[in-house]
Amino acid sequence: MDSEAMLVVHQVSKKYQDMPVIQNLSFSLNAGERLALFAPSGAGKTTLLRILAGLETADSGDTWLADPTPAVIFQEPRLFPFLTLEENILLPFEAQQKKVTSQVRKDYQQWLEVCELGDSARQYPYQLSGGMKQKAAIMRAMLGRPLLVLMDEPFQSIGAEAKANIIQHILTTLPDLSALFITHIPDEIPLMAHSVLYFQHQVLANPLALPAESFCPEKYFYPFPIQLNQAEPIPLDQSFNLNRK
Repeated sequence: MDSEAMLVVHQVSKKYQDMPVIQNLSFSLNAGERLALFAPSGAGKTTLLRILAGLETADSGDTWLADPTPAVIFQEPRLFPFLTLEENILLPFEAQQKKVTSQVRKDYQQWLEVCELGDSARQYPYQLSGGMKQKAAIMRAMLGRPLLVLMDEPFQSIGAEAKANIIQHILTTLPDLSALFITHIPDEIPLMAHSVLYFQHQVLANPLALPAESFCPEKYFYPFPIQLNQAEPIPLDQSFNLNRK
């Protein structure tokens, strides 16, 4: 096992009713790396995240996480309706019996300002918009300063300016964060990721490994028919050397 690896996926496959959604998928995520997975809707992205989070089981293959309890941001905010926004955000500290220190309180106030939720801390989820709920879910995941986060379309209901501000705050406060970032919005990738695995078909198999900074899905295509029995990502350029910021 690579000593720098935070996450390893090895030949993972998953089917639903004989329909493959993940096929012999292998990749790894190193410490401090932010990797995007870009694929069409219905291509098995959420299934992969649920497997990594321990909520589903792969049909075959192996996964390994350096942190067995990574922070997870789902597509749905998953807030408890009987808790206020603040109580939802701080719930992981209570659940894990961690003290809410003065630094956590300071970080929390900064997050409220960045997410423009300062007037909503005492409100309940039914009083919040979809974007506000999603911001709360991001805050809940990031406030504990995780080393590894799994993100499934975390910005889909958040406006462009707010999204950019939130991402900048993540990168500023958590520069060493390791992240697996699932999206189908190309413009998000250069903002959040170092590199991207690009899947062209509605199955997670044979991705192209590309730099995030210049990612444009229209540029790339498979020069040969897709083979669903390969285990490694297809590199665009064997000499590609990622310069991480």
